[in-house]
Amino acid sequence: MQGDHASNVYFVKSGLLKAYYIRADGKEHIKSFLAEGSIIGSMVALVDGDPCTFSLVASEATLVVALPYEVLANAAQTDISLANALIGFLSVYGKRKEQREYQLLSLSAEDRYELMMRDMPEIAGRISQADLAAYIGITPQALSRIKRRLSR
Repeated sequence: MQGDHASNVYFVKSGLLKAYYIRADGKEHIKSFLAEGSIIGSMVALVDGDPCTFSLVASEATLVVALPYEVLANAAQTDISLANALIGFLSVYGKRKEQREYQLLSLSAEDRYELMMRDMPEIAGRISQADLAAYIGITPQALSRIKRRLSR
């Protein structure tokens, strides 16, 4: 949960997780969805020991494996394969964060919706319209208007 101290990296074996922030006004902003094969952990919590900045919740029945980051980091000191896997994870994680930042700061809501439907249709079909709107960064009403406009 946001504000908790977290020391694990989570691997999604099955199901779907939603990573989200709760703003000061209580509004939820969805950071990402994590389906089978995804890995997530709070970098500020894992690296600095600070409180986690986001929360995770299962959007459907989900099975995750929790791995202590410290154990992984220590094992990577002597296992080149594990070290390379961690580098790969961090590279994908950084790339994903940069892409998401670009989308939120540079694309219109309509462009973000079309991108979601193009790049993650399997996720879009597994989440509520309210969660889809929150991920795009708009209200459910604005999402309905976009969908209506695009269907014409």
